[in-house]
Order: sequence, then structure tokens, then C-alpha cells
Amino acid sequence: MNYTIVLVDDEKGIIDGLKVIIRRYLPQCEVIGFAYDGDEGFELVRRLQPHIVITDIRMLQVDGLEMIEKLKKEGVASKFIILSGYAEFEYARKGMYLGVRYYLNKPIEEDELQECMQQIINEIEQERISGELLTEYPPPAKESFTRKDIITEIKQYVANNFDKNISLADLSNRFYLNLNYLSQLFKEKTGQNYLEYLTQVRMERTKELLTGTDLKIYEIAQRVGYNDPTHFSKVFERLVGCKPTEYRKSQC
Repeated sequence: MNYTIVLVDDEKGIIDGLKVIIRRYLPQCEVIGFAYDGDEGFELVRRLQPHIVITDIRMLQVDGLEMIEKLKKEGVASKFIILSGYAEFEYARKGMYLGVRYYLNKPIEEDELQECMQQIINEIEQERISGELLTEYPPPAKESFTRKDIITEIKQYVANNFDKNISLADLSNRFYLNLNYLSQLFKEKTGQNYLEYLTQVRMERTKELLTGTDLKIYEIAQRVGYNDPTHFSKVFERLVGCKPTEYRKSQC
């Protein structure tokens, strides 16, 4: 099986170097497209639906994290590898709330890329096998939760743990469900993808803390699962329509 890859980086030299490494050391992988900014990358990945996307974290216009977030909202199931410089590593860690678990520091080492790619390939294969087994041997109704019960269980788990970095992959492991199946089921039963739902839960709790406590904004951000107060405030403003401080004043 060939594993398809899209590369996104605003440095042509990085893309060319990745192509060489992949062609030389990862014959089971094929680069099917590349882009030099997040906007172009978003359109390309959405259209091609590759197995793996390798993206720089800092680019003009739309950066790597913004691109990933938009793709997740579109239901794209690609695996993501984030490239970052050492000075950007803490910023890169914000990708964890998007479920990104693979990071490579620049300059890229051939052996590190190979190891990272092999981990992702193993993960893809496990998901494929699990999906085939679920299709061929569906569990008896009496021995499994109904679809509704599963989503109810997951929503309750999220309600109790929204302050932690819980990715959809974490939930699929915890509830013994294929990742792609869970993603589709969650959207079907809630009308939202998982990231949208998690963010909504966090923002509702944020409103409660803003109006019911005197906690500082950075303290509230930490309590609802955000390590970066600036990013937290941007998410809140995008979804609620005003900054956290403005919301607090308007409710007084």
C-alpha cells in the first residue's frame, strides 16, 4: 500500500529536501502535492485527502495550526506532522488540542522523519484493520452500547475532562472505537465535529467563570484547557463575538 503525502512549507528548500528524503528512504510513501502557504495547503489537502500532511508551523497569511484547525472542521482525517524551530516548540505544542501528536524540529533529521512516518503508518494500518473487523464482525447488540449511548458516554467524559488535552484519537482508544468511525458518528449524532463540540463546552464554562468568579483571564484560560491566554481570547472572541473582558463587563 502506498501512503500519500502533502507538504506545506513557505521555504522551497524545505519542501525539496523532504521530497528527496521521502523518495530515498520511504519508498512506500508518495508526495502527491505541495503548497507554500496555509491557504493553498488547506485547499490542496481538502481536495486530495492524503494520508499524511507535513506542515511548517509559521507561514504567511494562514499558519500551520490555523490550517489544521480548518481542515479538522471540514472532517479531513489526514495525520499531521508539524515542523518547527526550537524557538517555536512551545507554540507548536498548542497543536495538541487539535489532536496533533507528531512534531519534528528543524533542521529535519532523516532518521527522525523515518521514525515518525513509521509510527503514523502503523497507526493508519491499525485503524484500517480495526475498521475492517468492525465491518466484517459487528458486535452483537446486547454486548455493545447503542450508538446513542456511546455518544452520551463520550459527552459526559468530555464534560468531566474538558480542561485536559483530549484528542479524538484519545477518545477512540478509550472507548474502543475506530477513529474514522467515531469521527463520523460524533458528527452524525451531535451535528458538530468533535473539536467544535469540545470548544463549545469550554466556552460555556468560560462564560460561567467570567460572570461567577473574579478569576483573571489567564486563570480562566488554564481552567478550561488553554495554556495560551492570547489564543484562548481569540477563540472566545471568534465564537462569542466579544473579548472575555468585554463579556464580563457586559454581564455585570
